[in-house]
Amino acid sequence: MYGFTIDYPAECRVEFNSKSRRENGDVVFRFPENARIFLSWGELAKVSKRFLSAEEHANYSLDAMQKGKNVKNFERVSRDTVPMHSHTSSVNKVRFDEKAARFFPGSKDIAREAYSFHLHCDKSNRYFVLYTMAPANETRFDRIMESMQQSFKCH
Repeated sequence: MYGFTIDYPAECRVEFNSKSRRENGDVVFRFPENARIFLSWGELAKVSKRFLSAEEHANYSLDAMQKGKNVKNFERVSRDTVPMHSHTSSVNKVRFDEKAARFFPGSKDIAREAYSFHLHCDKSNRYFVLYTMAPANETRFDRIMESMQQSFKCH
């Protein structure tokens, strides 16, 4: 229907945004314990005006995340450029502390890890971003994101 495929964990409930179209949209892979992985896509021509590559696109997204008002102790754990089906993708992992709501006494910051996969596809004229945020040291998301990114086919 949308011209791409991805394998995802059987435990996930898949929720497409009702406004999604072949040209742009998003889908959420929702785990039973409320963890979520998101896949968003859009027209490559729109982002190509700002970013020459998936890596530049990923860097912009991560820089914006780092500047977020609820983010502190931001650290880039890994950054890789990975060949994928005749494209080059950008795969990133970051670690940070999410500032807790301060209206509750004793609230503590929450250690998080975020994973992202950016890909620009000239053939389908779309970009794709697969991303999630998980509690720090939740190692199963390393494996899940790697499996999903390796299974992804953009056309």
